[in-house]
Amino acid sequence: MKKLTSFFSRLAGTVIQAAPAGTVAGALIFYIVAVVYSIMTGDRKVLYTAVGFAVLNAAGIAGAMILKLPENFHKYDQDIIGRNFVGVSKKCRLFSHSLDLLFSHRANAALEELKMLESDYTDRLTDSEKAVVSFYTARCYDLMTYYPNALIYYERAREQGFHDKVLPFLNARCTGSNGDTDEAVKLYTEVLGDENSPFRMYVLTDVGRMYLKLNQPAKAMEWFSEAIEKHYNYAEALGGAAIAQTMMKNLNEGQRLYREALINHIKDPEGFASYFKEVLGSVMLEKDIEKKLGGENDTKN
Repeated sequence: MKKLTSFFSRLAGTVIQAAPAGTVAGALIFYIVAVVYSIMTGDRKVLYTAVGFAVLNAAGIAGAMILKLPENFHKYDQDIIGRNFVGVSKKCRLFSHSLDLLFSHRANAALEELKMLESDYTDRLTDSEKAVVSFYTARCYDLMTYYPNALIYYERAREQGFHDKVLPFLNARCTGSNGDTDEAVKLYTEVLGDENSPFRMYVLTDVGRMYLKLNQPAKAMEWFSEAIEKHYNYAEALGGAAIAQTMMKNLNEGQRLYREALINHIKDPEGFASYFKEVLGSVMLEKDIEKKLGGENDTKN
C-alpha cells in the first residue's frame, strides 16, 4: 500500500511539473497547425480563431503574472513582506535597498533609510506598509543591541497590524536581551504554547542561553534538558547543555555533550568550539585557584 501511495505521489508531482511546459508546447503546435492549414486551404476562419485564442492566452498569462508578481517580488522575507512595497516607485526602491543593507549586516545604514521612509513617505505608505517598516526598524535596533528602541518598534508594528508569527518570538528574545528575564520567560511560554508557531522549537534553547548569560547554568540546564528530551533545536540544545554542565564543573558530562553537539552538526561549530574551550579554560583556572587556596589553608592549619 505504501509503495502504491508513493508511486501515485511521484506521478502527481511529475504531472504538476510537466503541465506548464506541456501546455505551452500544445498551444504552440495548435497555432502552427492553424497557420499552416490556413495558408494551404485559404480558410481564414481557422486563422482568426487561432489569433483569438492567442490573444486570450496572452491575456491569461499577463493576468497570472500580475497576480503572481507580489508572491516573488522581494529578494528577502517574501512571506513576511507579502504584497507590501511591490512596484518600482521611489518608496519601493528605498525599502528594497534598506533590506539589501540589512541583510548585508549593515543595520545602521539600513536604519537610516527606514527612518527616511517613515518620515518622508508617511502620506504615501499604506497601514500595512507602515507596520512592515516598523518591524524592520525594530530589527535594525535589535541587531545593533539598542533593545529598548527595538521593543518600542516591535510594539508599534503589532499595533499597526503586523501579525506574522515571528513577531512574538523576536519580542520575547529582545525582552530577554534587555534584561527583563521574567517577562521574557512569560512571552517565550506564550510562543511555546502556540502550536501554529514555527518558532516554538527554538524557545527552550533561547531561554537556556538567556540563563547562561545570567551565569545561572543550573537554571539553563532545565531548559536545555527539556529541549533535548523533545528534540527541539536538538544540536543547539546539546551545545547549550555542554556549556551549562561545564560551568557547573561537571567536566566529563560537559565533554560528552560537547562531542554530541558536534556530531549532530551544531550551527557554527568553530564558534561553538571556541566558546566551549573558553568556558572550560575559565573553569579549569578556577579549580586550580581553589586547589591552591585549599593547599595553603592546609599548610597554615
